[in-house]
Formats: sequence, C-alpha cells, structure tokens
Amino acid sequence: MRVSIQWLRELLDTSWDTEEIAQRLTMGGIEVEAVEDAAPAFHGVVVAAIQSVVCHPEADKLRVAQVDVGDGRLRTIVCGADNLAVGQRVPLAMPGAGLPGDRDIVIAALRGIASEGMLCAAAELGLDDGSSGLLILDADAPIGADLRDYLGLDDQVLTLGITPNRGDALSVLGVARDLCALGAGTLRNPLEPMAKCSWVTSGPEEGSSTPDDFPVHIATAAQSACPSYTALWIDGVPQRLPDRLHERLRRAGQRCIHPVVDLLNLHMLETGQPLHAFDAETLQGGLSIRWAQDGEILDALDGRDLPLASDMLVIADRAGPVALAGVIGGRRTAVSAQTHSIVLESAFFQPKVIQGRARRLGLQTDAAMRFERGVDFALAPRVAAAVLTRLAILGKADLRATRSHTVLGQLPEHAPITLRRARLARILGMDYEDTVVETALTRLGLRVSEIPDGWQAISPSHRFDLHIEADLIEEVGRIYGYERLPVHRPVGTLQPLAMARGPQPTTLRGILQARDYHEVITYSFISRQAQDVFTPDADAPALLNPLSTDLAVMRASLWPGLMQALQFNVKRQQDRVRIFELGRVFSANGQRLVLGGCMVGAADRESWAQPQRAADFYDLKGDVSALLTLWPQTEFSFRPLANHPALHPGQAAEIWVADQRVGMLGALHPTLAAECDLDKSPFFFYLDIECLDGLVNVSRFTPLSPFPALRRDMALVIPDDILAGTVLNVMRLSASGMVKEITIFDRYQGASLMVGTYSLAFALLLQDAERTLTDADVQAEMDRLLVAVQRLGSIGLRA
Repeated sequence: MRVSIQWLRELLDTSWDTEEIAQRLTMGGIEVEAVEDAAPAFHGVVVAAIQSVVCHPEADKLRVAQVDVGDGRLRTIVCGADNLAVGQRVPLAMPGAGLPGDRDIVIAALRGIASEGMLCAAAELGLDDGSSGLLILDADAPIGADLRDYLGLDDQVLTLGITPNRGDALSVLGVARDLCALGAGTLRNPLEPMAKCSWVTSGPEEGSSTPDDFPVHIATAAQSACPSYTALWIDGVPQRLPDRLHERLRRAGQRCIHPVVDLLNLHMLETGQPLHAFDAETLQGGLSIRWAQDGEILDALDGRDLPLASDMLVIADRAGPVALAGVIGGRRTAVSAQTHSIVLESAFFQPKVIQGRARRLGLQTDAAMRFERGVDFALAPRVAAAVLTRLAILGKADLRATRSHTVLGQLPEHAPITLRRARLARILGMDYEDTVVETALTRLGLRVSEIPDGWQAISPSHRFDLHIEADLIEEVGRIYGYERLPVHRPVGTLQPLAMARGPQPTTLRGILQARDYHEVITYSFISRQAQDVFTPDADAPALLNPLSTDLAVMRASLWPGLMQALQFNVKRQQDRVRIFELGRVFSANGQRLVLGGCMVGAADRESWAQPQRAADFYDLKGDVSALLTLWPQTEFSFRPLANHPALHPGQAAEIWVADQRVGMLGALHPTLAAECDLDKSPFFFYLDIECLDGLVNVSRFTPLSPFPALRRDMALVIPDDILAGTVLNVMRLSASGMVKEITIFDRYQGASLMVGTYSLAFALLLQDAERTLTDADVQAEMDRLLVAVQRLGSIGLRA
C-alpha cells in the first residue's frame, strides 16, 4: 500500500519527519518497504491559461496557442496535443525550465514559428496517470503559480508491507491511528463529525426516510452475512474532481476512472471502507441483499460473465444480480459519463462471506482484499455520510432517499480479553508499570479495566486481529518499542535425545551436501499430469480453485518437483546435476516428511587424476547407503522393483526394514527421459523420514577385543535366480557372534562358469572377545555358513 506523507499529516498532527515516521512504523510492525518522492525533480513549470488557438500555417498536426502566465503579456506556444482548447489551464514549461530526464526548455522555432516554452503532458512531468494529451488543470487554478507548489508535489510516498492480520492498517486513517498509538501526535479522525447523522442508526423496519419507490431489503438468511447496509440515492454528481484529489489518487497508485468512482476509491483509501456506486437510473426496482442462486450470472465490470454459486452473497434488483457483495459490481448498473444519479452502497460484510469467492472466480479487487481481512463494522454509515458531504461540495448533490440497515444483535461482538501481569512480564522479559500498559492499550482504542491480576480489554471495532492474551502482549511490546525490550541470554535445560528419535534434518542435509548435492525447495502444488507420471494412483488432494493448471493438485511425491528443477538446470548447460529436497508429500490421510533426490551426469567432478565416467545406479545406491548409516542398529534390504511406472524395470529397487518399505531408488524410464528432452536417464531416490524416525539410530559402544581378528574369503557359485542380497542376508542371519563383518568384494560371470550362474566373493572378518580363534573355529563357522546358504538352492564353492 502507498501512503502520501501530506495526506497522512492531514489526519495526524505530528512533528516527526518522514525518516522518523518510516522508522517508527517499521519497528511498530508495519514495514516501510520504500520511501520515494511523489514526483521527479523539475523546475520552471507554471500554470498557464489558453487564450486562443489557431492552426499552424505550415503543419497540419501543430497548432499555435496564445497563453497567459499572469505577467501581463501573452506568449506564443506551438503544440501538437489533440486536447488543446481555449479556456484551459495547463502546465507550461518556461524557457530555462528543466524537466525530468535532463530535458532543458529553450525558445525554439517550429516550422517557422518561435515557441516560447512547452505545454506539458502528465507523463512529461513524471506524473503519468494513464491519461493522454496535455495535463488539464482545474478551471480555477491560479495563473502563473508554480506547478510544484500548486499540486503539492514536494511530497514523499511510503510503500507499506501490510501483513494479512492487519486489515485495519489498509488505509491512511489506519496508519495514522497506529502512529498516534506509537506516540507520533494527535489524531484528526475525519469521520468523527459524521457519527451524528440522523439516519445512521435507522433499523430495517423503522421506515425513517425510506420511500416506497426505493425499497432496500436484506433477506432473513443474509442478515448475519450483511448486518450493516447503507444505501443513499443521490441526485447530481460531479463531472470532475479537483486537481489535489487527482494527485492524491495518483500517489496512492490508482488510475482515474470516473469522478464518482475515483471519489469512492479515495474514501476507501482514506478510511478502509470499500464503497460502490450504482447508476440509479439503470436499477429496476429497489435493492435486495440475498444469496445467489446456482446458475445465476453477473455481468462483471471486468467484462466477464461470472457464474455464481449459492454460497455467494449478491446485491440484486428486480432483474437479477447487480454486484457480487464485497467483490465487484456489474456492467448493467455501472456508473458512466451519462450518469446523473447514483445509489451509493456502504456496507459491512462478514469476512467469512467474502473469503475465497474472488479467488474462485479468478478475481482480485481492493474491496475483496479488505473485506477478507476484516473491515470496521461500525464504519459503513459514517463513511457514507462523509461521501455525501464531499459530493454535495463538489457537485451540488442532493440526497433523495436513504436506507441504512443495521441488524441488531448480528454485528460482531468483541469479547473481553484478559491480560495477566505475570504473563506479560514472562513473555516480554520485564515488568511494566500499570500506566505504561494502560496507556499503550488505550492509545490503540481498547477499553481497558483493571482486575486483580492484570487487566481486561475490549478491542475496538476496527481491530479484527485481537482475540487472545498473546495478541495484547504483542501490542504492548509493539507500542512500548521492541528495540527497548531487555536482552537476556537464553536459558534452557539440556536433555539427552530419545533413543528412537531419528537424525536431525541438518545431519541428513550435511551428508548429501558432503556428497556434492545441492538443496532445492519446490512447490507443494504440481500439475495433475506430472502427478500421474510418477504416482498415477495417488489420492493427493486437488485444489478447488488453483492458480493455474500447473498447480492443480498437492504433490504425492517430491520427484515431479525435482524433475522440473533438474530440467531447468540441464537446459542451462549444467551437465552434472545433483539435487535434493526435504519436504512434505500429501495424501487424503494427511502428510508425511520425505527426503528425495536426483542425479544425472558424471559420477565425479572433472579431474586430471582419473577419467570421467557417467554416474550409474550404484553411485546413487552408495549415496543412499551413506544416509542409512545414520541408523546403525537397523538392517536395511534392497529389493528389486520391476513395475514402477516411472522407473527403469532393471535399475530400480525398494528399501525395506523387516516388512515395511521406507524408500525407493532407481533410474528414470528411458521413454520418460526422452519425453523430457534428456539425453541420459537421471536417477531418483526417496526416504520416508517419518518411518525412519521410529527406528533406533543411536550407536552403542562395544569394548574392543584384545585378541586378533582373522579374515577368510569365500567364493560361491550362485544360480542367476538367487539375488546377491538374499545370499548376504542369510549369511548375516546365520553367522555367530564371532563374525564381525561380511562384505561382498567381487562379482564374476564368464566362460569359466556354467551358463545361468554367477560368482560372488565374500570377505568374512572373525574375532572373539575372550580368546584367540583357531583354524578349527574358523573352518567350523565357514562350513556352517555354507550349509545355510545352500538351503537357498544349488549354491557351491567356486573351485
């Protein structure tokens, strides 16, 4: 949100300069993202009156004007603007003036006629407001006045980052109110005089100033959704807003649309109350606030015909919906250049009635943004009165009919919030005097009363974010000043980690980073097509109103996001990519924490010491095995996987612990790799961290044996249908305590072996903690292991 300092000072009497205002706002929780000048530097530009205009004798597109700048003589100006006309007041850059972009103005001849300056468009002065042609000023703009002084351009604009919970700060009044609470000065609330309007409190059945030719009805079912609705029939609307209001709108980042619409936008920016105007002559009958019927259509102002649902609140006349409540109006009743009477709407809609409706229809409006966050429920009638007062001044407007509905008992009620002294001191780290706390809360508009152990406070109607004690503690700290809070060293109690708790994420990340992987963070939303490629049977939730088809469902796997990141890097000439992500995947039953990764390219970085080779399945398995060493007390097994839709049937495996699958790894199917424009198949893996967290991962100390260890090798000839992992697992399960380690160090398959067999060589490390092993001990253990593996099939010793 953009806030003009000049506008802010109209509502706040303060001695703080712009720098201090920005610093205090940021420290008070409303971040000032930027401070910029309201207009670029220029000089020598004055207000001029056009006295006469004739065509240039030598150029069809140029005209010659005589202008008056108030010094007693007329100046000749050659100009090509289409909207130049007699009687206008326009900016004139005098000879010697300097315009933005280092542009200097001098007397110059254009097609034989000397031009004594230049008439300026808004864009040429850095005041671009979307208009074309000359910048036309008010008819009563003082001739000869310096334009910077006349428009008040020596101003600064704050760009504020308003957090979603602070809907009350989405207005100049809200920012001024917050600065007042921070001690900046005295607030000048422009709405205070409007609270005494006689029609502000009229109820739906009172009939005060409610003629039958303009009925307004709130359906019973909609009264809780719209407990406050003000409608004013106003005859006579302005055809132009003063220059100072145009400037105010420009500095707020808004474009001029129509005098009435612009005025309503200004009041919304000033007070935070969204407003809407209907062309009164296009309304058929009165207004009805009701729920939409399924299948109804709203001809929205953005040019689309919006399909409405039964959970959408609409404003309707006899012919159908004329506005989607709190979001957007309709074209049929839109204000136009032919509008002479309007029906002004100022209402309070419950946030839950507006939330999600605009996004569902692909809309984003200032009104919806404010109503979703919460608008002051006591504001609508007073802002309507303020608009009426301003319209009467600008356009001689007359009030024909008034309808103000306030459904008693259904306006929001703020329950008292208890703030305990002890809790306040504990959270903020210091004791506060009662006057400090009471002053801070009172400045924020809360009604405060003292109780034995603290205070009770009722928040004002504009603060929808104050509900619990922690909210009040935050407000006290914010107003007192976060920078003034004491600094303490943290105090805590060290406790040993639970035995079943898994490694910390930093440990997992550290292992992968040490193995040359880079961490990425991808979207939790992916396209349905990508989901179907990697997990076709996933039951992950789909979004009701996705931002795009590429973000339609919640991910059931990390692999689609990793694949997208890998493609992004490969297309940018990154031949060797290793990435991982630690994130959550989703299903209909909830969400799980998963570690996923992928790799493609060379196994190692380029080096003079060894030739490069392409990474393969076993490189990835080595990286995964390094992660699994964090669970030293757990036996993991890798089982072949031949039916995964996205993986190569001969280069894929599952990771199991007992009867539970905890992960998967493998090469991308070559067909998919080709579809993704990859020359080589990348390799993927994932580990279910939540499953692994239940495993014991703490190493236990075992005393070192003082007796020597012996190594024996065993080469076995194994049928092709028996997996190496199966043989290794049987040997480990059958080994006695003297076998400390069994590893495979060689695999052979060739002419010296029978067809359909292969050879594995195992290294066995044997050691006893109480004695030196003999050859007989070792041989007996070797024989026992051989007998165990022979139960798997026709396995024998290799000669």
